[in-house]
Amino acid sequence: MTTPIRRPPRWSKKTDELVRHVALRCRPGLQSELAHWIEVSPRFATFIASNQDKVRKKLNTCEDEEARLDVRAELLVAYLILADRRFDLSFEAYGARHLGPDLTVTYRANQRFNLEVTRLRATGDPDQGRLASVITAKVRQLPGDLPNALVITTRGPPITEESLTTAARLLKAHTDHKDDAFFARRGLRDARDFYAHYVHLGGVFVLDEATVPARTVFSANRDARRPLPAEALARLTTCLTSASA
Repeated sequence: MTTPIRRPPRWSKKTDELVRHVALRCRPGLQSELAHWIEVSPRFATFIASNQDKVRKKLNTCEDEEARLDVRAELLVAYLILADRRFDLSFEAYGARHLGPDLTVTYRANQRFNLEVTRLRATGDPDQGRLASVITAKVRQLPGDLPNALVITTRGPPITEESLTTAARLLKAHTDHKDDAFFARRGLRDARDFYAHYVHLGGVFVLDEATVPARTVFSANRDARRPLPAEALARLTTCLTSASA
């Protein structure tokens, strides 16, 4: 009698247990993707293990699949950054109960900055007005003690650096005209409140997963009080562009 060949598991038992703990309610495709990232990146595996309760809570309290994909975007960015050993990450370093950025990044042990990650949901063309709204909604979460950047993930249509520049001009126009109603609809008190937060934004990345390799653009905020360190910015752009790995 021939002994059947036992196929090896898709990933290790340790990875399986970790994924089950943090992503039990997620669809199998998302679980498999997370397991793949853990298997191929020991540094990402350590990151997930160290923050497993936070990740589990974020994924388990999502109301729908769209919200889980928003969390996936945060984890994707963490996975990509940790591929470069010059970077270290903290997850929700300002506390989950307080408004704050998703990731705090340390580059070469002495340069620190924050990243807030958001996903542009597929609800039509990403026109400049929509980009302006996304930026406005997120600046409240940027503290003033470190440089900050916003990472927007998308799957097309493509967003160019010109699109981001136009969105910034639109926000400046709303601010200059003291369009308080525009900002109030997006969670801020008024135009003055928006600008007080906006100067904490060093710039905006867009990571387009629809292209292979991923396409990343960056637009700096000319009004930023704390721009991102130049070398760290270049390395970060390289990391994000490797999203097809």
